[in-house]
Amino acid sequence: MRFIVKPLLLLSFLGGLSLACSLSAIGLASPNVSPTGGIFLTATSVVLPSPLQTPAPVEILISTPLPGVRIASGDRQLLNGDWDTALQEFQNALNTAPDNETRAAALLGLGHIYYLTGNYPEALRALRSVIDDFPDSPERPNAFFFLAQTYTLLQRYAEASEAYQNYLDLRPGVIDSYVREMHGDLLTVVGDSAGAAGDYQAALQDPRSGDLIGLKIKLSQAYAGSGDYATALVMYQDIFNQAQEDYTKAQMRLRTGQAYMALGQTDQAYAAYLDAVENYPTAYDSYTALVELVNADYPVNDIDRGIVDYYAGKYGLAFAAFDHFMQSVDPASPQADINAIGTARYYRGLALRARGENQAAIDEWNIIIQNYPQYDRWVDAWEQKGYTLWAFMDDYAQSVETFLEFVKTAPQHSLAAQFLSDAARVAERDGNLARAAEIWERVPQEYPISEHAYRSIFLAAICRYRLGEYSSANADMQRALSLTTDVRDRAAALLWMGKGHQAVGNMVEARTALEQAIAADPTGYYSERARELLIGNAPFTPPLAYDLGFDVQAERLGAELWLKSTFGLPEDTVLSEPGPLYDDARLQRGAELWNLGLYNEANDEFTAMRLEYQNDPANLYRLANYLFDLGDYRTAIQAIRQVLTLNGMDDAATLSAPALFNRLRFGAYYKDILTPLAQQYGFHPLFLFSVVRQESLFEGFAYSQAGARGLMQIIPTTGQSLADKLGWPPNYTADDLYRPKVSAVFGVDYLASQRDLFNGDLYAALAAYNGGPGNASVWKSLAPNDPDLLLEVIRFEESRKYIMGIYEIFSIYQQLYNRTP
Repeated sequence: MRFIVKPLLLLSFLGGLSLACSLSAIGLASPNVSPTGGIFLTATSVVLPSPLQTPAPVEILISTPLPGVRIASGDRQLLNGDWDTALQEFQNALNTAPDNETRAAALLGLGHIYYLTGNYPEALRALRSVIDDFPDSPERPNAFFFLAQTYTLLQRYAEASEAYQNYLDLRPGVIDSYVREMHGDLLTVVGDSAGAAGDYQAALQDPRSGDLIGLKIKLSQAYAGSGDYATALVMYQDIFNQAQEDYTKAQMRLRTGQAYMALGQTDQAYAAYLDAVENYPTAYDSYTALVELVNADYPVNDIDRGIVDYYAGKYGLAFAAFDHFMQSVDPASPQADINAIGTARYYRGLALRARGENQAAIDEWNIIIQNYPQYDRWVDAWEQKGYTLWAFMDDYAQSVETFLEFVKTAPQHSLAAQFLSDAARVAERDGNLARAAEIWERVPQEYPISEHAYRSIFLAAICRYRLGEYSSANADMQRALSLTTDVRDRAAALLWMGKGHQAVGNMVEARTALEQAIAADPTGYYSERARELLIGNAPFTPPLAYDLGFDVQAERLGAELWLKSTFGLPEDTVLSEPGPLYDDARLQRGAELWNLGLYNEANDEFTAMRLEYQNDPANLYRLANYLFDLGDYRTAIQAIRQVLTLNGMDDAATLSAPALFNRLRFGAYYKDILTPLAQQYGFHPLFLFSVVRQESLFEGFAYSQAGARGLMQIIPTTGQSLADKLGWPPNYTADDLYRPKVSAVFGVDYLASQRDLFNGDLYAALAAYNGGPGNASVWKSLAPNDPDLLLEVIRFEESRKYIMGIYEIFSIYQQLYNRTP
């Protein structure tokens, strides 16, 4: 029965490792399911022949899995996004199933896979078989759900509607809100706006977690589509009041205007359009509103018009609007609006630069700098000028002088220290390290309490080090130590003092500095890297032997005893099962949604629980263990970390927590995918686990604001190029990036290509993965033979922190799984 909310605790995470203790006691390893269908024994304690490779498993066929095991394996591969293997497992289960319950489960799995792969005739056949041939099967509700989705894609909407209703009849009161919304979407497609409004309204009334603004927008549009503009207008205003993003606010103002136009109330419509234009100029819907106003010859301020055009990418129109404004004013008049004139020139400069007219853009900003110091974007004009000179015109010297001239002109300005640091950064980009060091050294001297003081003197020291001026570098690092109490910053300065001493042969002083760095910030990047430097290891040196197995029952018992003692829980508190969480409707909804492959929606429900229980260690622990077993690793990791946070444990202290906490936080998730890829591409498995954890926290359905998707956070355009290169998967679409196997293969292949491009340099490969190979090539050229220096010359803070984060994670994986004698 696959609808049961209670999963086998930790089964998917352990992948058979729960037997490691008993098997190792008789000299055997833990079992795994072979992709060919047999059971093979894979050693959990592995001795690696080289730092980058893991040995091939030895397969010993001992039996054929039972159909129930096939079903579980198929479900696991479905979660992995390995549809071929899942299809094989479900088909094998169907072929050997001794009972109707197993046959129905196998057919449901087949139907789901066929639906996902676009084989709709076979999907219909399998799903109808579940429904027609097994009338008492608990699989029937989900069969109706997948049937509805299949019919929808086939544009057989009446049949889809009936299937959704059948699902609701069989599974009432669980995820009604979500299903009603899907049915409303279906009715919207066929033009039944009134029916869709009824569904959306019901969906809003039924319980669910997560942000409801999207659903409210659908409902408001359904009212408008059915001609009920009065209700739509009320909803538009309500959504506007709730919205946090300018995009949504602009959208509601645009739709408000459209509704008023439909009602023939043009004055109210133009007022709504104008509000979008004047107050939310960066949103594209504001440009649509502007077009409506222009087409109606409704007067719009040239400044507002130009700004909206600029953000819509209509640079010629933007320039024309600002030019028209400038022709209509006399800047010398005492009544002239300085801010309006400044804004026109500022954005005219941006529009000119966007058109490639860089010097003309600088001329606009120079006028602001020279004539309008009281303009509220006067500082921005300086910044745009300096940025344009180096980034668009390669005139580094003039860019440096621009930033320095600002500091000279306005030394007391709150941004003076930042601009001084920017001048040094441009000088460094120009290769003038001595000049950069001199400017960075000015920051703590002239602005000692600035937030830029420590970082500036640190970067000055790095420049001195690159110049071979090791004594001056160490003097600057000593100054950096005096400017900070932050443990990470202190560890960084101490590490570099150690490297400075090493460079001149002062080995005793070097050891002392590195030992102090190690002690400064345990588990932090610079402390862990100092530890490796002290023993002479290159970055990401793997253990000679590692073991992913552990005694689950013993470690769980230890964790629960600690939890009871630490938080004063009654001795009879049951922590090994979800217990009271089973009565939580959010858990029931989340489990059902997860079974249906609606992972984002399920995660909304589980996240709501995590947030509610954030001060309840017992329920956090229960929820975390349930989610680990289910496969929602990101939310589970966050929940289990919160338990430790409630005990006041910082990152270093968490490593002294009971072992289970850290094995769950830093687990070998998706090891059935990542371990073979590690061998195929010559990476250590612990390294790949570290990269995936940094990228997505093992969330296969992760999505970033930059559009990156899936386990390895691949951008769709990169995904397409990798699919073309590999010739896989068939019929690739960007949605395939949400399949963990596809994302992992793509990510590891791309990472390996960058590693090979940079001759095995993992820092450079990671920099390329995060910041692009072009940037990584530039950074690598500045520090060709020193990985520590390479990290410091990376000027994208995100990329630098990305590498540091993976290094820290890798260090923890080493501590947890290293079995080197």
